[in-house]
Amino acid sequence: MNIYNAHTLLGLLLKGGWLMFPLALLSLMSVYIILERLLIYRKYLNFPTSFLEAIETQLNEGDLSKITHLCSQQDNIIQKVMSKGIRKRQASNIALILESESSRVLSSLEEKLSLLATISGAAPMIGFLGTVTGMIQTFMVISQEKDHLSSQVFSSGIYEAMVTTVAGLVVGIIAYLGYNYCIAQINKATAKLNYIVNLFLANIR
Repeated sequence: MNIYNAHTLLGLLLKGGWLMFPLALLSLMSVYIILERLLIYRKYLNFPTSFLEAIETQLNEGDLSKITHLCSQQDNIIQKVMSKGIRKRQASNIALILESESSRVLSSLEEKLSLLATISGAAPMIGFLGTVTGMIQTFMVISQEKDHLSSQVFSSGIYEAMVTTVAGLVVGIIAYLGYNYCIAQINKATAKLNYIVNLFLANIR
């Protein structure tokens, strides 16, 4: 079977020309980043409701031993910041220490997201470039075949134009949705972390 047959998915993609290769690379990169970030978030943004309620209760009561015990059973960003705060609670700049630690753990969650955002913008532009090159190819063929125009004469350029446009949009949409989902998860975690940090500063000295 001819793999270049346009009636097969692979054949259709191959009709997109050489620009399909960078689009394929961007597609693989975006899927990898999204999956890798989701695994990280599953680990470090896992805040059981019982844990949050228990931390809040013990912070209001100022019971450091119970807070330490609760944190020892978890592995998430709240546990990391609380543990640092308990160790440094006597420092005069405890608020700055907690702010710095919060920024550190949150920045680790945002790792690679700038690349994902870049892909969401670059992929459609590459698709648009394929549209332009495909149309140029079409008009070049038309200009060379003045007397014998047929659908086969310029179908290759039209295929390249349309396929790269669709592929670029698909890759861009996937990256865009993945980026926004990751940002939403970080924002939710940030709100919870800020609340716990403020509660710590208000009750633990």
